[in-house]
Amino acid sequence: MKSKTLYMIIAVLVLFSMVMTACTPKATEAPVVEETTEAPVVEETAAETEAPAGVPDREFLWTPALRQAVAAAIDREVIVDRVFEGRNIPAYHMVPSGYPFATEPFLDKYGTRDLEMAIELVKSEGYTEDNPFTFDLFYPPEHYGTTTADVMQVIKEQLEETGVMKVNLQSMNWAEYVDAFVAGEIPFFILGWFPDFADPDNWLSPFASCIGSPDNGVFYCNEEMDSLLLAAASAPDPAEREALYQQIGELYAEEVPTLPLFWEPEFVTYRDGVEGVTIGAPFEFNYNVLSFAEDATPASGSRDTIIIGTTDEVNSLDPQDAYSTHDWEVLKNTGMALLSYTPGTSELVPGAAAELPTVSEDGLTYTYKIKEGLTFADGTPVTAQTFVDSWNRLNTLEGQVSGLIQLYVDSVEAVDDLTVAYHLKASFGFFPALSAAAPFIVANPANFAADAINQFPDKIDGIGAYRMVSHEVGQQMVLEANPNYIGEAPAIKNVIIRYFADPTTMANAIEKGEIDVAWRTLGPVEAVRLSSVEGMTTVTVEAPALRYMVFNHQYPYKPAE
Repeated sequence: MKSKTLYMIIAVLVLFSMVMTACTPKATEAPVVEETTEAPVVEETAAETEAPAGVPDREFLWTPALRQAVAAAIDREVIVDRVFEGRNIPAYHMVPSGYPFATEPFLDKYGTRDLEMAIELVKSEGYTEDNPFTFDLFYPPEHYGTTTADVMQVIKEQLEETGVMKVNLQSMNWAEYVDAFVAGEIPFFILGWFPDFADPDNWLSPFASCIGSPDNGVFYCNEEMDSLLLAAASAPDPAEREALYQQIGELYAEEVPTLPLFWEPEFVTYRDGVEGVTIGAPFEFNYNVLSFAEDATPASGSRDTIIIGTTDEVNSLDPQDAYSTHDWEVLKNTGMALLSYTPGTSELVPGAAAELPTVSEDGLTYTYKIKEGLTFADGTPVTAQTFVDSWNRLNTLEGQVSGLIQLYVDSVEAVDDLTVAYHLKASFGFFPALSAAAPFIVANPANFAADAINQFPDKIDGIGAYRMVSHEVGQQMVLEANPNYIGEAPAIKNVIIRYFADPTTMANAIEKGEIDVAWRTLGPVEAVRLSSVEGMTTVTVEAPALRYMVFNHQYPYKPAE
């Protein structure tokens, strides 16, 4: 585990099916999101959490039996067939099938569907056909593509088929959606997951650990689960890890912290003449390797500028706070984590570090040498202390992503000016992959004060290939080449990220030649259509993107008066 060769083996064997992040914010403080004139679309009257007569009083809305009932009533095969025409794959666990130590505990416990079990479980809580269990189900109508509303409708039908559940669908735009579930204001909702690093633990701890689950709006905490997760993540023996993950899967299906639905592919479309679009399993899109062929016709009219379209929205561009896929993409193009990936692959390579880390005999300390001459875009030098300061900032401010790192890191120290040591809470062999995540990007004090999170900085003078020079929320972001970048200068000097309200509008824009690349989230409907359009290429990104349902375990229950 101490050699470069072994790290490369780990990267190849484990990272092959990995993607980046995603993720979602922490519950300690709602993110500051720009005001919007778009009001939430309420499709039905909001459900009361008041119980019918005869239903026992309790503190929280979701009991284990009610969560299990929802799990038993869902038919993933029908969802995939009706909404996606079989293009997606049903998910019976949070860990992808074929992944190391993967199991299918939801299939084992509930089968494809067990409607009778669902009915019995709901009735065991005192509900009946005359007094059904009634609750709200929330979703963002466009953020995950145009099919999300159809998925929610099928789920509503399947749950109401029990005759003892009534579902009120509620939709709202993504910015308000994030605010709501971060604040713990919605009981049941859909999210997507793109893991942060290469290990099964990152498909589980963010949702089922006491520290990690609030980051994703789950608010689940179980000491037995925490003990199992820690033991499995730190066990050096693969056979021991396999046995532990089997136990975790069984407990997960019993407790149902979250409910996996299906695996969905991601797509990217680019116009002829655009070169270097390589998005590998870690789900990183490196702008600095993009270029235009000689016969290309850039959307901007200039070979020095490329325009990338997205339906994502910026939630936070603070490296010690950001916890969403698009935000990490921007941060990784304007900054560098300790380690990175060879573009389009899952091979771990040095980033801000000069080489792969050395590991102590007990596996508790990972030491990184920082590249000499590393500076921020404004010329400010970067040292080992800069990384310590960024850790202290993350640990103190408790931003959205803090739980991800606090799960594993105990403390950080500057050994000398160019050497930084990370002391872990246990021996986690996947730490090199974790250190390629966005929270390990240092924050420039000129852009990010030590005592406050800055979600929407006016500019970002990081250490990456680009610097951010402007950002009009919901409209566009402009990046330009970083004059102090320590690596090879970007082939295209300027990047414009243009934000679209929905996949259809974005697809029309690339077809008209208004953008050069259409990226997250294009969705299967538009991707299939664009694949037959002359003059552009559509590629499926081979990475496991999970759609799952979240139970807010601390959503309050209002007893009958």
